Amino acid sequence: MTKRIWLRAALVLLLTVLVAFPAAAEESHRYIVGFTEQIDHELIADVALEVHQYLEDIEAVALELTPAAAEKLRHAGQVAYVEEDESFTVSSQVVDWGVEVIGAPVVWENGLTGKGVKIAILDSGVHADHPDLRITEGKSFVSYTDSFADDNGHGTHVAGIIGARNNNRGIVGVAHEASLYVAKVLDENGDGYTSDVVKAIQWALEKEADIINVSMGGRSSSTALKNALDQAYEAGALIIAAAGNKGNADGTGNTVDYPAAYESVIAVAAVDNRDNRASFSATGDEVEVSAPGVRVRSTYTDGGYVEVNGTSMAAPHVAGHLALLKQAYPEASNDKLREMLHKQTVDLGEPGRDRLYGYGRIELPPTLRAKAGRPLPPEDLQVIPLDGEEGERTQLEITWRGASNGVEAANFHIYRDGELLDKVPAATNRYVDEVEEGSYTYAVTAVSKDRKESEKSKDVTISVRNQPEGTDSPSFTDVQGDEWYAEAIYELIDLDIIQGYPDETFRPSQTITRGEAAVMMTRALQLEPSPYVEEFLDVRRQSYAADYIQAMVDQEIFQGYSDGSFRPHTAIPRGEVAVILNRSFEFTPDSRVIFPDVPPRYFAAEDIAVVAGADVAFGRPDGSFQPRTAVTRAEFAVFLSRALHYGDDEAGEETEEAEEEDAA
Repeated sequence: MTKRIWLRAALVLLLTVLVAFPAAAEESHRYIVGFTEQIDHELIADVALEVHQYLEDIEAVALELTPAAAEKLRHAGQVAYVEEDESFTVSSQVVDWGVEVIGAPVVWENGLTGKGVKIAILDSGVHADHPDLRITEGKSFVSYTDSFADDNGHGTHVAGIIGARNNNRGIVGVAHEASLYVAKVLDENGDGYTSDVVKAIQWALEKEADIINVSMGGRSSSTALKNALDQAYEAGALIIAAAGNKGNADGTGNTVDYPAAYESVIAVAAVDNRDNRASFSATGDEVEVSAPGVRVRSTYTDGGYVEVNGTSMAAPHVAGHLALLKQAYPEASNDKLREMLHKQTVDLGEPGRDRLYGYGRIELPPTLRAKAGRPLPPEDLQVIPLDGEEGERTQLEITWRGASNGVEAANFHIYRDGELLDKVPAATNRYVDEVEEGSYTYAVTAVSKDRKESEKSKDVTISVRNQPEGTDSPSFTDVQGDEWYAEAIYELIDLDIIQGYPDETFRPSQTITRGEAAVMMTRALQLEPSPYVEEFLDVRRQSYAADYIQAMVDQEIFQGYSDGSFRPHTAIPRGEVAVILNRSFEFTPDSRVIFPDVPPRYFAAEDIAVVAGADVAFGRPDGSFQPRTAVTRAEFAVFLSRALHYGDDEAGEETEEAEEEDAA
């Protein structure tokens, strides 16, 4: 006859009753009032009970108004709209005391979440529709249903302790990104057959589970169950089981249940939030470790959360702990991980291992972190010369593609002739170097957040020969010559200020970076590059733009950021272009142009008004300026060309007047 094992778990369900009371009528509400042109401060003063904040960028203001005042504003001619200032709420999420005390949150910050680890939960099933749970796969091993849905509640509670999602609601599990495999082996009463558990263990091995959690037990040993668990352990799985709830207040006697009592299984006892042994927690030589098991809050079958007592709640804390260890040491054997678990404990009771707490209450070391490998090397490295010349130096464009899999890159390192040339952020896959005539070999590496560097990409060697004197200006396949920007582009190319690409394109819609803008402005102002001494955190001395950046900083045309960076690879916005142009040329127009999307307090507001008034920069067809939008190569070329010619007409008129006076 098949033996029957049962589940003993003291389910202390502490339910919170929420009572809703009707809200009292309010005399006023928060509103957002938008204006057609500018904020009318006099109108606001007449009707507002309180001004919460001004939204200058959109010509609006958040006010405290009565409904009658709001209605009055809706009919005001200068008001574009009036709408309620709706509140936003994020559902709260709590970290239960057990998850907190074992040190899981600190380890999450180190990148360990259980991701990639498979955990099989042998229990009463799981309420898969719970918003805090994500189940990878499930199967029923009981005879009365093919569904692994939980009709008891115990399995859902266990699953939440291990893997409740980190989603700003409810709770969060110890290993909240682990893959959960659910085997329903217990019925609605928490009872099940040994044969069903044996089949479920075999299924877990087929799914290549790294960890098997068995929060159930009974007083009788089973050869079939022992053999199945031993086989799973020999296959490399870690098996965790509840020690049982038949302990006594004195902590005497051997009361550990099976399967926790088997050597291949980690038997888990329960403690409360003061590290006192729970009075119900089983005792005996088989107890290996202890974990939180009193008033443990977790997921439940109604989609909510309850607090439960039991060694069944302590065991999944250990399963989650081991999942984080497995992620940190993916190549470690189950024997090695089990040995590490023994050391990652707070010794309670008698020194060393004892019958009440085992090695002690589990605690993750705060230094535990993912042992990530190195990123894969970049691919498709290309080095091509750019059109144009500057004296005896040539610009080379270096492009590459980051690997599509493996450890994510945080930065790329560019090497020239085996020496580190520069570092760029991972969002960048292009770099421009400037060299003299000669032969150069380039390579690129990927670097992870923890500063692990990949192997170098395949080398690319290029020979550079300077462009002969008198070479005509190039033509471009993407510039026909009749575009609004064509004349400016060709002018700047003739002046060696801007360059095209070797594939015979100019790419007028491509954005320009701060480093590129510094190079072009230095050339446009006919300044000599200055030896780089500023030492911005993200500008290396070997960078081709470094000396140009220094020249611009010396002239107080460009500035760095408060964090010590220059951000040479960041696209430069139209507003900042207006600033550097005005600083460079000091325009004195007869009038200024004001744009509706440029607030008076915007740092570049005055410069934008000046350069637009000088007819150097221009707005969009809709009347806006879009100061935060990155400038394109075409726009920059036109702006700079107009700046170079600013005052030409006035100078011509003055020359003519002087000639007439001389003739008289």
